[in-house]
Amino acid sequence: MLVVIVVNVLILSTFNAKPVKSDVIIVLGCQLWENKPSPMLKYRLEEALKIYQEGYASKIIVSGAKGADEIMAESQLMKSWLVEKGIPANAIFMDDKSTSTYENLKYSKAIMDAQGFKTAIITTNDFHVFRSLQIAKALNITASGAAAPNVSSVRLLYQARETISVLKYFLTGS
Repeated sequence: MLVVIVVNVLILSTFNAKPVKSDVIIVLGCQLWENKPSPMLKYRLEEALKIYQEGYASKIIVSGAKGADEIMAESQLMKSWLVEKGIPANAIFMDDKSTSTYENLKYSKAIMDAQGFKTAIITTNDFHVFRSLQIAKALNITASGAAAPNVSSVRLLYQARETISVLKYFLTGS
């Protein structure tokens, strides 16, 4: 029964995730495929680019370290991708230390504090919005969500994985 409730919360949070004009957009890291963003990361970057261009925020934080199987930090590739799309390099801040959603938001919060940013839009894939916003709240980040699509061929896999992550988060706080 609890799993059904969590799945419904995840689905509903996707539909309710609407960005609110903020100081900064936080793009959560995701796997690289060699020197390119994975499809899920590309969706996150496209969503961040769209809401940036729509004027929701004038600054962006890209967050993600170099994984063991990656040739560079996720944040480095994300920044390059956004600059190629026309966003000024000086509008993008990088966290290249984080290896989890919690760390993405913890280190992004440190950047926010250093820059005087008070509000954020967290950009991630639809299944990941709910937990990301819960972690942001626990870290005292005033945030809204911008839900990027998910790769349809792995939707159920990631929703199942995220359901377990949400249950773990509520049971352990981590």
